[in-house]
Amino acid sequence: MLKDKLSVFKKRVVRKCYPFFVFPLFIFFTPYSIATEILSAKIQEIQVIAKSGAVSLALQSIDEQQKTIDIQSNPANLIAWIEWERERLSIYQQGQRWQALHQRIAAYDKALPDDFYFFAKQQQIDALLKLKQGQQARQILQDLIWTQEVSSETGTEQQKKWLAVWQKRIIKSYLVENETSDALLAAQRYYQDYGHDTLDDRLLRARILLMNQREDEVVELLANDTKHPHGGMLYLLAQLRSGARPSQKVWQAARRQMRGKWASEELRYMLWAVAAEAARHSGDRPSTVNALEFVLAGNKKTELPSGLFDFTSDTLWNAYIDFALHFGNRAQFLIGNDQQWLNAAIKVQKQEPVKARSLFALVMIKGQNDESRLRAAKGFLSLMHKRKRGAELVIKLFLNSGYFKTLNTIPEPVRYDLVNIALSRSNIELASNLMATIKIAPADADSFQWQLRRARIFVLGGKSEKGSDSLKFILEKNKTLTREQIDQFLQVVFDLQTVKKHELAYQLFNAVLPKLSDVMLQREIYYWMADSRKALNDYPAAARLYLRSALHAENNGLDPWGQTARYQVAEMLVKADLFDDAHSIYQQLLDGTKEPARRAVLKHELQKLLLLRDPEHVQNDSLSEE
Repeated sequence: MLKDKLSVFKKRVVRKCYPFFVFPLFIFFTPYSIATEILSAKIQEIQVIAKSGAVSLALQSIDEQQKTIDIQSNPANLIAWIEWERERLSIYQQGQRWQALHQRIAAYDKALPDDFYFFAKQQQIDALLKLKQGQQARQILQDLIWTQEVSSETGTEQQKKWLAVWQKRIIKSYLVENETSDALLAAQRYYQDYGHDTLDDRLLRARILLMNQREDEVVELLANDTKHPHGGMLYLLAQLRSGARPSQKVWQAARRQMRGKWASEELRYMLWAVAAEAARHSGDRPSTVNALEFVLAGNKKTELPSGLFDFTSDTLWNAYIDFALHFGNRAQFLIGNDQQWLNAAIKVQKQEPVKARSLFALVMIKGQNDESRLRAAKGFLSLMHKRKRGAELVIKLFLNSGYFKTLNTIPEPVRYDLVNIALSRSNIELASNLMATIKIAPADADSFQWQLRRARIFVLGGKSEKGSDSLKFILEKNKTLTREQIDQFLQVVFDLQTVKKHELAYQLFNAVLPKLSDVMLQREIYYWMADSRKALNDYPAAARLYLRSALHAENNGLDPWGQTARYQVAEMLVKADLFDDAHSIYQQLLDGTKEPARRAVLKHELQKLLLLRDPEHVQNDSLSEE
């Protein structure tokens, strides 16, 4: 059977020439069979490379290995190809490269051996579910379930083995898209067909029933599973939503379960969601805000089950405002008297930070003037960064909220803070977009350092023109610069060169020159200006600047720096086809050099130059000598 399968596969490879078989159809490497031990050792080597962080290098190495496997002459080598492919898929999964994994498997030929093909398609489906592309996953699942292209009895058995798995994935494909009624229908069909009653099955059914407002059925379904962490969580949620247990009792039970030694971090996170909903039902405003903060702050390793809870950033903002207004009404505060609310927030911020954040939030969003809103924003930020995962909360609250529809509507102190958070997470694009909305340095910031940082963020974020403008602004506003400031300034200009914005870099080097008094630094600037002209293919200008660097301030150009610059001059003259001038410079360097290695290099350059100047003449001379 395997022989027939491989034969069919060979024909399809030849006909379709998929990208993962990138060898010509008429050229084949010497056939060989890869010994299991050698193959295993090579795969282990790739695993080490991937684990070191060089994932792209590992994948490139797999490409190279697979290209050398001759399946045409020796179909048995397909086994080796598949082993490499399994390792590729594993690396994609470890790096969470779901889109790449999906695209790779989408190009597979159906003539691959059934066991591997079905395994791989399952990985593709799971990748699409991770990407929340449920409809696309269903299309693949339906093709797998109904396909008639299984070429053997063994293949049919393989298909039957996977059938239950695929049908369960159809349920999950509806869940990721929050198609609750379709998920319920798919689940009912699945359990009618297979009658599975494992704990995992019951937990999945419970989740679907909760999403379809059939809480009473969940209470009955999970009555014997309450000691299981997830079963207990879903049971509590069903009791809350069905009214079978008072919301205050549910809140207390959720908090009690969180403190259990057996409670995992993932479970605690989901229990905070139950606690938030229970507190909101019972009208317990402080507990609602506190629990919602934990929910919105998120968890590094898990997400709330899709469709089970409905919490957004504005859910928390509304809870803040509701709590603050409730407190203010009882204290008989006047709406519009911002100072009264701010004073109350400052007074309780140590003992009751949740209440203080709520009061600051109210003034920040509904304050009567800019000054009070800014003060509230600063107070809110200060408290937010004192809680665990506060930075994550700041991002979600301000970047995913209807209260702040554009970056410009976010209070400036918060934007400054978001820039720092974005940079700490290497999110240069976000930092750059935020910086574009801020034109003035914070009151407590050093203007030079802030503008310099702004420029660098722009350059790294792909906004080189804005970065250049910020650097020009620095030069305009500072008549003099210290040597340390100049060095820092030049580092950002080098960044412009790194991203190949050489015209901008050249202009800035030229603009900073008048502010320099250090002769050696001036020589260096001319050299870097020449580097940019060279990168722009302006070789005559580059030659002039390298020469200026060599001879600046009455230097004779024979010192180490000068010799290096003059060597570059000669190279530029060659590129500009000014061969006589280049010969003159090389000869001057040779005459002034005693070091053997340098002389050898210069003689080699002069020989090359002879060929460039008159290759035919050199060839004739060589023949006459013979």
